[in-house]
Amino acid sequence: MKKIRKIFSLCLIIIMLSNTVVFGQININENIKGALLGDLETGEILYEYNINQQLAIASISKLMTYLLMMDKVAAGEISLEDDVLISGHAAATEGSRFGLVAGETVKLKTLVDGMLIVSGNDCATAIAEYVGTNVDNFVKMMNAKASEIGLLSASFINPHGLPINDEDTGQNNMSVSDIYKLTRHILTTYPEILEVTKRPELTIPERNFSRSSTNPVFGYIDEIDGLKTGYTDKAGICLVSTIPVMGQGQGEDYRLIGIILGAQTHEDRLNKTIKLLEYGKNNFSKIKLVDLSEAIDKVYISNSKLDKVSVYPASDFYKVIKNSDVVTTKITYNESVKAPIAKGEKIGKLSIFVNGEEVSDIDVIVNENIEKANLFVRIIRFFKKIF
Repeated sequence: MKKIRKIFSLCLIIIMLSNTVVFGQININENIKGALLGDLETGEILYEYNINQQLAIASISKLMTYLLMMDKVAAGEISLEDDVLISGHAAATEGSRFGLVAGETVKLKTLVDGMLIVSGNDCATAIAEYVGTNVDNFVKMMNAKASEIGLLSASFINPHGLPINDEDTGQNNMSVSDIYKLTRHILTTYPEILEVTKRPELTIPERNFSRSSTNPVFGYIDEIDGLKTGYTDKAGICLVSTIPVMGQGQGEDYRLIGIILGAQTHEDRLNKTIKLLEYGKNNFSKIKLVDLSEAIDKVYISNSKLDKVSVYPASDFYKVIKNSDVVTTKITYNESVKAPIAKGEKIGKLSIFVNGEEVSDIDVIVNENIEKANLFVRIIRFFKKIF
């Protein structure tokens, strides 16, 4: 069979959500240092501004502290029910505080709550000492973990993000794109973090403690369930946020991650976070563009036992796309396709385009063994072709 190209429209994506488009385009770049909006599962970036510059990250650092602690929990080396003895060093940690007292014992899970919900630097130090024996060793673990998961811009000097001074060497640093990578890693590996960060306040009656979450988006976006705030003079006012988005129409459920670094005011950070998340929620859908269980074409293979053979994509393909995007596909078959063909054998590729730009290609296969036709069948086909 000669090389065949078949172009067909897979779908024309129109606005499928019940709510209308709020922002066709947004620009939130003014007076901030960096921003990103992306999808958790696919890693697709839907909005970006200055995402590759290494920046001070303040208490966003505590996400790495959480990750290292959960690695130890997952390995069975420690438990969230463990009692942690609070050192004088941990209790004396400056900046935002939970209110730990030297010599007391506190459940590890309570320290996690204090670190993530109210951004307690003292809790972060106590966790670091418990997980890494001492803070210096824990910081080495933080930097090693950053290298392990490919956070090339990351540089940590402590487990909480409070600067030693205003110089670059006295800050925890990371790029927006690496914060996104870290956040995706945590939410994929330890999604239970959301059971902590979805709480709008932390109340512990036995400690006579009650304080609202540092996350300012509670009360403004109902779906908000994370993730971490940060502030220092150098870093500015920062927030990593996340919301689940429920699919409508042909759409699938997905999760948005929003990042704002270096806002100058708390109001600006809040407004730009809301605008970023609402832009994603109201203008994008996650669509299953290719379904491996559905045939995408029928092809004639001259020497096969079957007259026409159904072909399938080798895998599913999901993508978060704008509701007005046009999606098309093109099938390109191999130069020569002849029976016999084994089930699952590649006979071509399916190219996927969004607004004319190729975004992926997937192998095209057969879903059954295709046997060679006998000589009698081939002779009959030959004469049918002639006459």
